[in-house]
Amino acid sequence: MKTKLFCNICASPLDKDVLEGKERQICRKCGEVFYENPLPAAAVILLNHSREILLVKREREPSKDMWCLPIGFAEIGESIEDAALRELKEEAGVEGRIVQLIDVGSEYNPFYGDVLVVIFEVEKTGGEETAGDDASDCRYFPVMSLPKLAFDSQARAIEKYIELKKDLWNMHDSLETFVEGTIQNRIVYPGNLLSDELVDAVQRNAEKIVGLWLNDISTNPSTRGYHQFNKEDLFQRAMFIMGQFEAWLKGEKRESEFKEFYTGLGSHRRKDGMTLEEIISSLSLLKKHIWMFTYSFGVWEKAVDIYRMFELGERLVYFFDRAAYYTVMGYLQKE
Repeated sequence: MKTKLFCNICASPLDKDVLEGKERQICRKCGEVFYENPLPAAAVILLNHSREILLVKREREPSKDMWCLPIGFAEIGESIEDAALRELKEEAGVEGRIVQLIDVGSEYNPFYGDVLVVIFEVEKTGGEETAGDDASDCRYFPVMSLPKLAFDSQARAIEKYIELKKDLWNMHDSLETFVEGTIQNRIVYPGNLLSDELVDAVQRNAEKIVGLWLNDISTNPSTRGYHQFNKEDLFQRAMFIMGQFEAWLKGEKRESEFKEFYTGLGSHRRKDGMTLEEIISSLSLLKKHIWMFTYSFGVWEKAVDIYRMFELGERLVYFFDRAAYYTVMGYLQKE
């Protein structure tokens, strides 16, 4: 790190003295004290739609030929935000806008001394990715598989960024999987969903949920035919449905088995003398109690928790819609 030899005010040689508990450079002639402050630098995290981060390869020292986020020092009369966007344009050819502040950290560099690094998330608004200024190359890297970075402060900021985005990415991935399955009219989805955790909770608490459902259909005006029905028999049948619920949602049971079970349910209920309206109402009430039970033990402090409940609700709609369809089919089919 370079040090001053002469006073900026009177050009006299500088001396050292301890002031305010630290050794500082002073000018004995004019009394000027030179306080050394960290140099302000701005860096940007820019992600593409494939969750890859834009990095540049340094053309000069320090850390020549290593990869880093676009970064540079703020200039006099320039805001730190403007400095970040300017460096992005100069080093990578990309125009952008500030999304949010990600991190502020300090780093000691033998070349520049103490540096205060402010790192922003930036969204691309224009330009083409082209290495320029102090960069010999620029390229996108998968956010979870980055090369070793030139500066530790940037590595820490990216870790913080990943943690910040984790829930959002999980919700996005789960929603894409859910939509893909819904478009293809599936109950089973081609991948893990965030609401699978709640499906597991439903399975663990099946007896409680069935107990609530049983109390409801035994008194609800929409299920009068069930009021005199043997409760133990109803409980066992409902527990069988709950036992199969997770298996159907997770693809452990085939569609043919699902259809066979619910057409059989409709046929049996007709023979029991139940009206079709009462049967459909009983299925709707079971769906209600599954959803309400999972809602009752949740703590909704994060958006991901709210999304998880929304997703479960939608899965229940698709599941019980199909269950009702096959039940009606079985009820109406001729012997």
